[in-house]
Amino acid sequence: MKIQPLSQHIGALIEGIQLAELDEPAFHELQQAFIKHQVLFFREQTMSPQEHLKLGQRFGQIEAVHPFFPHLDDADQVVIIETSRGNPPGESFWHTDLTWQEKPSKCSILHAQYVPQTGGDTVWCSMQAVWDSVPAEQKNYLRTLQGHHALHAFEGSRYDRHETDQSGKQQSFVANKSKEYPPVIHPVVTRHPETGRETLFVNEQFTRSIVGMEDAESQTLLNELFALARSPEFQVRFQWQAGSVALWDNRNTQHYAVTNYGDQPRRLHRVTVCADG
Repeated sequence: MKIQPLSQHIGALIEGIQLAELDEPAFHELQQAFIKHQVLFFREQTMSPQEHLKLGQRFGQIEAVHPFFPHLDDADQVVIIETSRGNPPGESFWHTDLTWQEKPSKCSILHAQYVPQTGGDTVWCSMQAVWDSVPAEQKNYLRTLQGHHALHAFEGSRYDRHETDQSGKQQSFVANKSKEYPPVIHPVVTRHPETGRETLFVNEQFTRSIVGMEDAESQTLLNELFALARSPEFQVRFQWQAGSVALWDNRNTQHYAVTNYGDQPRRLHRVTVCADG
């Protein structure tokens, strides 16, 4: 196994292995690289949906079916992220997956099935490195805060649709489904369960407000924190190819899908692993 770091703070390219065929020593080495580099990239991976799920299970329990994303009929824990002719991607936001849940996910594994010849990169940011850059006096303040997280960002997205209720009124599917997932509260600063390192835990897609703050004050602070994730020095950018895989630590990263490819066909499969405990 060859591990090639891609930036100072985040990301490594792993070569010389097939993820579907890892023995235990190789998987242990992969786990250590995952913790160290936060997001790992692989090329030319041959992996069926069932093998994809088995790989995820080596990291932990697989998340249940996503409430909005489509999934494979014969493997419903494999989410489909797809663009097709006439169905371009919607607006993209920096985000950490599933922070609208009480226990956001541990990690995700994304496997490219086919991609456009150009465009469609994904960018990851180390929120651990972002936190390290915050001045000490501000860190003490941020440690005292909590944030509201909610999934309303999906309303009006390509994953939303209109449904007719019993009275004949049109309603948003996401808005209705959101009632099953009320807003949750997470600390603004969390600690990685395996490394013990602190990380800034807010994201522009799902963190809606700071607990106990007036709306204007809350949004001003959040905008300042969101902007830190856009600093290139904390990021790594990956260009997808068919067969590429990205494996990222959801506990200390954010990511952003670059939607600069119009409606060129693109399909990726995602398996998400639950938080430990």
